[in-house]
Amino acid sequence: MSGFDVRLADARRSRTLVFFATLTLGLAVVLGALLFRFAAPGAPAEPLETAPASPQAVQALADTAAAPSDNETQPSALVLNGARDIIEAEHALFTSAPYRSQVESVDLTVRSGQTLASVLAGAGADRVEAARAIAALDPVFPVRRLRAGQDMTIYFETPAGWEDGERRLAGLSFRPDIERTLTVARTGDRFRAREAAASLESEFVRVRGEVSSSLYMSAIEQGATDRIVVELANILGYAVDFRTIQPGDGFDLVFERHVNRRGETVRTGDIVYVNFAGRGSPLEYFRYTAPDGEVGYYTGEGEAAQRLLMRMPVNGARISSSFGMRFHPIHQVNRPHNGTDFAAPRGTPIMAAGNGVVERANWFGGYGNYVRIRHANGYQTVYAHLQGFARGIRAGSRVSQGQVIGYVGCTGSCTGPHLHYEVHANGRPLNPMRLDLPTGRRLTREELPHFTAERDRLIALRDSVLFANGEPPASADETVLLASRSSQRGQGASR
Repeated sequence: MSGFDVRLADARRSRTLVFFATLTLGLAVVLGALLFRFAAPGAPAEPLETAPASPQAVQALADTAAAPSDNETQPSALVLNGARDIIEAEHALFTSAPYRSQVESVDLTVRSGQTLASVLAGAGADRVEAARAIAALDPVFPVRRLRAGQDMTIYFETPAGWEDGERRLAGLSFRPDIERTLTVARTGDRFRAREAAASLESEFVRVRGEVSSSLYMSAIEQGATDRIVVELANILGYAVDFRTIQPGDGFDLVFERHVNRRGETVRTGDIVYVNFAGRGSPLEYFRYTAPDGEVGYYTGEGEAAQRLLMRMPVNGARISSSFGMRFHPIHQVNRPHNGTDFAAPRGTPIMAAGNGVVERANWFGGYGNYVRIRHANGYQTVYAHLQGFARGIRAGSRVSQGQVIGYVGCTGSCTGPHLHYEVHANGRPLNPMRLDLPTGRRLTREELPHFTAERDRLIALRDSVLFANGEPPASADETVLLASRSSQRGQGASR
């Protein structure tokens, strides 16, 4: 015999045919389910592209809310084009859905001490239905994170057949941040949560101009934002005395921003390039992340903009009393003033001028609430008359440059809210506004090639991106001309 078993071969062929038939049937079922899912109403395959009062957007949202679900409390997410679309779409969900007979809304602001349950009950919602709405919202937004000051809209409806004046909770909506809206909508006797997020695009833009009335106003007029101007001040604060800025001083910066489809800026990222041409030589800085992960701003030669100590450890302040001899307003005598006083509103944050260790943080006689920090190279800084200390600030704690350590106040011997700021070098008081301190870091020979490549990339980026006000890119020659003109004007003024 040949050893070939016909019955065994038939059995193998049968099993093979069954396997492939089963596989084919399974693929057909999966394909059919996918086609049904994408064809089903209320389950759009693409993010919604809404326009103001778009009937398609209204219908899509209404269909989504009305569609049955195995789990009605399961949250869903939509991607919309910007904050305005989000507001219009979530409002349309309640006001334009065909199954809503009458819908009314209540706009309110969460007060201190209120919970979401008390907010809904205060607006007139049934406690049981309020609990169901809260349970639906909690997976998307834990209700314990609700804070005083949050604006909110609560919707009520009068279903068909109900008497006038009778109503029930239809849903609620609010914006926990600028990029998203949270909505809880009734579906039958249950509630369903939805998160609508703005679709943003990232881009780099350039702001360039000359100071007219102030650096702040001039930068804002050219397309910068409040946050960007504050960051610019922090970068330049180590080398620029802002009291010396004059009309005609030039500035040039590149930063990242995130915009919606209408081109509206929703939020901004980091500044990556800065050029300031005031008195003396122009200052040029590039943002660079070192191999150890430390992020800083460096000159073209790899020297950090950051200095050992900050000249002004409080933003938005004016100098009310300078370093040196003065007539003391309380003791009525001439005596040395070993620091600089910065007048600022009560509660203004005070920053550590440099990295160091807190030596003292308590009450100290006429200084009131007092902080003293020990830094490298024998330097110490003193902060007095504080309203209070920041959390964690105590003797022995380590602080980093720019960290908030307390708040402007008027404790001890003082006549108004201000910060008394002192700098000592090996026990000798120095004028904080005339410090010539070493940089915080200089890149090593091994780090310089990587930095040089990043510097050249940022220069090319600067010369290729649009201006924030919509103007086309400027040539490198125009940038050099602006810096040269401002530098010559500044040098002439200093002679």
